[in-house]
Amino acid sequence: MSDLALRLTMAVLGQVFLFVLFAALEHQRRRIGSAALAMTFCATLFFGCVVTAAGLRLPLPGGAYADYGRIVIQLPLLTAFLLVYVVRGVLDSQRLLIGAAAAYMLFLYFAVVVKLQCSFLPESEFRAVVFSLLGEVHEAVNFSAVSNLLAFLTVPMFDSLAARGVRSRFLRAVAALSGAQAVAMLPELALNRIGSGAAAVPPAALQAQALATLLLAAMLAGYLRLLVRDIPDQKAGVFDFLFAFFGSYGRIRELEEDVSSWENRYRLVLQHTAEVVIVSDAAGVVTEANIAAGKIFGGSRRKNLVGSELFSLFVPDRPVTAADAAETPVYFTCTVDVPGRETTVLSASVSPVRLKNQLLLVTVARDITGERRLAREKETLAEQLVHAQRMESLGVLAGGIAHDFNNFIHAILGHADVALMMDRGNAEKVDAHLRKIAVIAEKAGKLTGQLLGFARQGKYHVVDIDVRELLDECVALLDPGRTRGVTIRVGGRSGMTARGDQLQMHQVVMNLLINALDAVENNSGEKLITLETGPAAHAPLAFAPPPDSGPAEEENYLWFAVSDNGSGMDEATMRKVFEPFFTTKPTGQGTGMGLAMVYGTVTHHKGWIQLQSAPGAGTTFCVFLPKAVSQMRTEK
Repeated sequence: MSDLALRLTMAVLGQVFLFVLFAALEHQRRRIGSAALAMTFCATLFFGCVVTAAGLRLPLPGGAYADYGRIVIQLPLLTAFLLVYVVRGVLDSQRLLIGAAAAYMLFLYFAVVVKLQCSFLPESEFRAVVFSLLGEVHEAVNFSAVSNLLAFLTVPMFDSLAARGVRSRFLRAVAALSGAQAVAMLPELALNRIGSGAAAVPPAALQAQALATLLLAAMLAGYLRLLVRDIPDQKAGVFDFLFAFFGSYGRIRELEEDVSSWENRYRLVLQHTAEVVIVSDAAGVVTEANIAAGKIFGGSRRKNLVGSELFSLFVPDRPVTAADAAETPVYFTCTVDVPGRETTVLSASVSPVRLKNQLLLVTVARDITGERRLAREKETLAEQLVHAQRMESLGVLAGGIAHDFNNFIHAILGHADVALMMDRGNAEKVDAHLRKIAVIAEKAGKLTGQLLGFARQGKYHVVDIDVRELLDECVALLDPGRTRGVTIRVGGRSGMTARGDQLQMHQVVMNLLINALDAVENNSGEKLITLETGPAAHAPLAFAPPPDSGPAEEENYLWFAVSDNGSGMDEATMRKVFEPFFTTKPTGQGTGMGLAMVYGTVTHHKGWIQLQSAPGAGTTFCVFLPKAVSQMRTEK
């Protein structure tokens, strides 16, 4: 490689190195601050002025020369200044220019100090040489500083002018850099006009300057395209930069501080709001998320969400895409499943927002998991309240009917007993009818007993009841013919006592056993009925006192359950199973009062009954009763 080619290559590499250095400092300004760029810019500018003052030249083909400092140093500086203006706006470019002016003033200060110190030296050849060099360098630096100042002041003007008719960032950069360099050459042209001895710029130097301008403009356009996506929309007028620089820097600084303050407030509110806020691009890729979003979607670090696909984070209740949200706001409910955590339900909206001609999708979501749970609980409580009110009303009705009906039954039984004690002779038919009256009256009496039990108005003889013994006694009372082919198992330890009426509790267990026998009657396989008892903590169903039962502590209750592997019940049947006169048996085979009596009796004993069943899965009736006081004392 020839010496000329080597020197030209080194010059091009110098240009590229300087621009890449400034671009890297600009790109990393959020991490390292703006001071590094400003200091490097000012130092390079001062060095370029010194190089120009020293007359360092760049050889060109054909024997021509170009100003090394202007092409290799000052042109990359001008491109870097344009980069700052385009990316960061007027105020930051003004600051950079003020820093350059401060560096120039510092040079003038040191030049004056050195010249003043040399004035104290004795008259000599060395003193004369120093004074001559200082004078020449001072003049050359002043000339170079004026040229650079003109270029820096006018490059934003030419960029704004080119933006009116040119959309290509490369062409705008070429126009801005070329125009600013042309203005910077005006002092040199003026000196040539008045014959001050300044050398004219040869055409080869202008061609080299033009090629360097094209190279740097291409690098600037490539940098903006690849690394800078959020470019401010510069709508400033052609001379606004000049007016702002000379007349309103303080006002712009004040406005910038206000904008920064409001931006910090906005970020503070946005990041710490309880609602989920996610910003994504037009394709649905997450670009920003607040703290609440990080917690909802599986972690405390919201940065983990950046780069994720928005609609893969949740499962909406209807199909939603980024294309739908780009047209108009969409509202939906979605669920978020995170391993090891309850499913979260969100009420969400995705809205399109245009910011600096860029389409963004803003997702705002609110956690409604608790609201959904409370709504379900409220609905359950409402159903239980309606059911309790219906039971109460029917209980009052049953009580009135049972009272009047019982009076009639007593009268019938009285007359039947008197007729049986009288001398009836051989009136066998009369005797048979009287006995039939007595049987029917006894059955009617049992019916009224069930009505009174349901109405909670029967007469009770309260004693301590060993629940395990109660279950054994009831199983022993079953008709052997009825239990043929049925396996009945009784479990639980003795000594678990509840306070209640022995007879009424017998009726409760017997009714549950009879229902279980009816349920397994049509089983083709094993027919199994299980009776168990134990403390409430070990119950087969969750301890769930009804709302109207008052405070209930699990350790103060025991349970007994009657389970079968019969046909089971559906939801509609379970809701009505405790209602009086409701039965699933054919007409004439059931009164529908058995389970209603169970419900009333258990409730009167300050307990409750819970039910679990499903079609084909059998049924479990679980009765919870308060422990006897003696039982509680023994346990304590």
